[in-house]
Amino acid sequence: MNPALFVQLRSGPPAGEIYRRTIEITVRAEQLGYRTVWFASRHFQAHHAALPSVFPFVAAAAQHTDRIRLGTGVVSVPFENPVRLAEDAAVTDALSGGRLELGLGKGLGFGHSASSYTGFGVADSERETIYTERVAELARILADGRVADGIELYPPPGTLRSRIWQSTGNIETARRAGLAGDGLLPHGNSQARAGRGVTELVDAYLAECRSTPRVGTTVAVLPGEGERDCLAMLDTDIALSPAYYPPLHDTADKRKYLADNRILLGTPDRIAEALRKHPDRPFATDVLYSIPLALHHPRYLECLARVGAVAALAPS
Repeated sequence: MNPALFVQLRSGPPAGEIYRRTIEITVRAEQLGYRTVWFASRHFQAHHAALPSVFPFVAAAAQHTDRIRLGTGVVSVPFENPVRLAEDAAVTDALSGGRLELGLGKGLGFGHSASSYTGFGVADSERETIYTERVAELARILADGRVADGIELYPPPGTLRSRIWQSTGNIETARRAGLAGDGLLPHGNSQARAGRGVTELVDAYLAECRSTPRVGTTVAVLPGEGERDCLAMLDTDIALSPAYYPPLHDTADKRKYLADNRILLGTPDRIAEALRKHPDRPFATDVLYSIPLALHHPRYLECLARVGAVAALAPS
């Protein structure tokens, strides 16, 4: 199975440089045979993120690629008007030739999205209610192709309704995603999960799913020539983005950081062996590989190529 890539745009360099570099990476991913690239989106540099508005970026990336699918990872629905969201998604999908994968979410919590809720004037306590209502309205618009009686969505949404994914750590949201026939991007890093695993989420989703399940799991991998080489790449990354990291004083600190963040490192065959035992892998229909380096790291593209070897050695 061709791999998928989850790209986290990290603030630091001027925004234009980050965006152009990400498009270069997307082009290279297509050349290497990646199936999908997902672009992480957060507001106001939350957790050093650099992409607050994902649709213009996806539209730009679509003009430089031909085949690779392009995913929003994710649009924070509580900050969006569902009609405008449907229009933005439909225009972006038309520009990409039907390659948009529409990832939706609420914001990560744990302080990463607190500034976003404050900035948009939305009460964090209302996130579940607002999200549920607006996702339902968006799905209706994309399914019907109508905003209201006598008012048609333009451009027509085509099959976009069938390409919604919901990212969540909330069991009830996972159930609703299954009932709706949406894809699931489960995660444990949320207020609802408090770092627990995602098995319960997937079980809840599958119990309600009445269509072909779509479950994406994200795994962070740092492939190199061996552990020492991977630690050297990490050292370079710390030098490039010192504010991104906690204090890491020695090799033991760095190993703990990698373990705490579930980053698999080493040669492609060693990572592949670890992935075969990964607890999230048996139920995943899509594996999203995340390379935990700044996009302007001098060895990012080298890692991108090695991930293809990892995927080939650890097929789904």
